[in-house]
Amino acid sequence: MLIKPIKLKNKISIINALTKVLIIVISVFLIPWIVNRVSIKDLDNQLIENLDKTYSLVEQYGIEEFIKQGGDQQAFGSYNIFKEEYISIEKVTDTTLYEEIDYSRRTIEGETFDYRVISATIESQGSYYLIEIGKSINSILAFQRLIRKFTFYFLLVLMAVTILFELAITQYLLRPFGKIIERLKSSNHPKNFNYTPVKTSTADFKDLEENIHGLMRKIESAFNEERDYISNISHELLTPISIIKTKLDNFLNTTELTDEETEKIIESKVTLGRLTKMVRTLLLLSRIDNEEYLLADRVNLNELLAGLGTDFQEHFEQKNQEFELKLPDQQVEIQGNRELLHILFFNLANNAIKYTPDGGRISVHLNLEKDIPVVVIQDNGIGIEEKNLPFIFTRFKKFQESGNNFGLGLALVKKICDYQHFSIEVYSKPMEGTRFVIRCK
Repeated sequence: MLIKPIKLKNKISIINALTKVLIIVISVFLIPWIVNRVSIKDLDNQLIENLDKTYSLVEQYGIEEFIKQGGDQQAFGSYNIFKEEYISIEKVTDTTLYEEIDYSRRTIEGETFDYRVISATIESQGSYYLIEIGKSINSILAFQRLIRKFTFYFLLVLMAVTILFELAITQYLLRPFGKIIERLKSSNHPKNFNYTPVKTSTADFKDLEENIHGLMRKIESAFNEERDYISNISHELLTPISIIKTKLDNFLNTTELTDEETEKIIESKVTLGRLTKMVRTLLLLSRIDNEEYLLADRVNLNELLAGLGTDFQEHFEQKNQEFELKLPDQQVEIQGNRELLHILFFNLANNAIKYTPDGGRISVHLNLEKDIPVVVIQDNGIGIEEKNLPFIFTRFKKFQESGNNFGLGLALVKKICDYQHFSIEVYSKPMEGTRFVIRCK
């Protein structure tokens, strides 16, 4: 499955958001863990201090004083009122002297408490005693949960604020880049390109714009040279073609020729006619490029399209083709150039007739889509292969062999559509036909 390309500013925003989400996830777990480690370390230091104080008291008063206070000759125990701390001393048989700190869970009066406990054994008057001093870690665990919750919400708010801030900054910094792209998209002709510098303080965008301007000027120069060359050569060709055609006509009228010779001269005249048509088409393309046509006519599309049936009536009869014309009840008028619009629809209808076999069907429909006139010209002819569809409007590109085809008809159609600011779409399948859709917006 193809993934739709993402704009640069959106990619930057997504990367920033993902980075912040990662920071939140790490922080939510890391900060409480650090707090826990620091708290436990501090708690261990307190336990060690309390054990040292206990050693001092035992050394000062003797172990018996503690045992007596416990009311038992074997052990002593004491808890504070909230069960947050306790100390116990009991007689043991283990003679190993050690000190260690570990976790312990105890149930006191039906309640379960988690403690951090320092344990140590001492020897007094030939007996061994185990001293345990514990501090509850429930408050640490509660504080850890509070820190995790606070960290999560704080970072979530911080992420939202920074994402909005970075999005605004990114939009602002990339705005010149967007303007450069929009100018390229909106320019359908090199001479219409807007060379006004885009305001930006980013050196990369300035370099990009300068390179694009230089490239567009080169394209415009090359385009103008090609257009002038085609225009000049077309004008130069028309004169000798006309002279040759006149001489052939005179030769036919004044000279007795065999049937074979007459046929060859007629074939030469047909070739000259095709050549004349091609030259005139090139001249027409050049005149459109030079914007010599005014778009000031009010053209009635109903009348223009209805005239196609009359123009091609003889062709329909010769090829036994069915012609369907569908027009709306209301009259549809657009502003443009009447001559160019006639050439546009004439060429499309002519193509449909040419590439539709005898007995085929050709239809011309005029619809209104949200007040936009839409002309659909469709046939059930030989169609166009999908791989060729992107190139059908290219000059001198031919996909079907035809003696009268130079590959300029559809190129002229596209040129007129662009000049009139129409959109044109083509749909086709081999042996099923072709459909052209022109939106006169």
